[in-house]
Amino acid sequence: MINKEINIIGGGCATFSLARLSHNLSDYKFNLFVGDKNKINKDHFWGFWKVKFNEEAYDNANHVWSKWSINTDDSRHILTSFKHPYCVIRRHKWLDLCRNQLKSEKLTIFENDVLEKDNHLFIKNRMIKGDLVFDSRPPKIPNNVLLQHFEGYVVTSNKDVFDEKLVTLMDFRCDQSRGVHFIYLLPFSKRKALVESTMFSKKVENKEFYSNEISKYLKNYFNLIEYTKSDHEKGIIPMHYISNESKEAYNIGTRGGAVRPSSGYAFTFIQKQAYQIISQIKKRKKINTKIHNNIDLFLDKIFINVINDYPLLAPKIFSGLASILNGDEMAKFMSGNTSLLTTCKIIISMPKIPFIKSFFYVVYRKWSILR
Repeated sequence: MINKEINIIGGGCATFSLARLSHNLSDYKFNLFVGDKNKINKDHFWGFWKVKFNEEAYDNANHVWSKWSINTDDSRHILTSFKHPYCVIRRHKWLDLCRNQLKSEKLTIFENDVLEKDNHLFIKNRMIKGDLVFDSRPPKIPNNVLLQHFEGYVVTSNKDVFDEKLVTLMDFRCDQSRGVHFIYLLPFSKRKALVESTMFSKKVENKEFYSNEISKYLKNYFNLIEYTKSDHEKGIIPMHYISNESKEAYNIGTRGGAVRPSSGYAFTFIQKQAYQIISQIKKRKKINTKIHNNIDLFLDKIFINVINDYPLLAPKIFSGLASILNGDEMAKFMSGNTSLLTTCKIIISMPKIPFIKSFFYVVYRKWSILR
């Protein structure tokens, strides 16, 4: 018998990833407030390594690779994992999969924007109430924080140029004068690939910068000059832990701290967050949406501070990471499931003086806040 209500606000990954698990809560009805149906939500790719929380996404992935590389001017490291391959799934495909699992008798979808007034949430002048409310609306990005910003598109060539079995996770052989900069390349075939110019910096560049960098990269390393473009993508992700607090709702997704600050990866953590919430409700435990452990967040702060102060060290840091980890270790590390041994290996591989300085800076800032 349904006698309780769960309200979820937002129309993206976090909302539907949580709602698709509604069959686990037989005594709850779900209301989804997905926003204006006339808004155009472009398709894009979500990347992740296969782990237990995203096996359904892996089973339905658009593309899967067992090898990925990190390249610099001085090195090239290729990592392999058949147990935890790298995958991408299109946004629309995942949301459609989630929608197909929703049971109509337990679900109502409202296609109106939610408004916030006096710390209360409203839709059409009606306050949103319920036994539980989850909010996944995009948060406001804090000022003066390091950002991961990117822009790119799918490239189609009339000749075979790409290694379709190898993802280029990070290639630092590009302009490093404006901040940490690398090319991300997902080969869908020998003639088609998603290519993105990605930066870690506080300033977002104009569209021409990313486009020009991609053109130079394709010419220099693939001898590719003529090609067509499609599926344009761009985004801005704060490299800063965001977990908004609200009296009216539990925040989830990016708004609820699902994005890993040091990498910008979120898809796997959103799935983990959804399963965690459902388990807590079933067991009648206090809701806790926190996904990243305190050690990972502390190390992320140290890493981000080093990247901010010493951007030219980034190629060395990431190539060092790739040189001491195997593919399974890296996949688990990037998915928030690393072992103590792997964490120690990572710490030992980092440049000592910048990280020690950053360690004391982060500790001092935390102490100053708590004082």
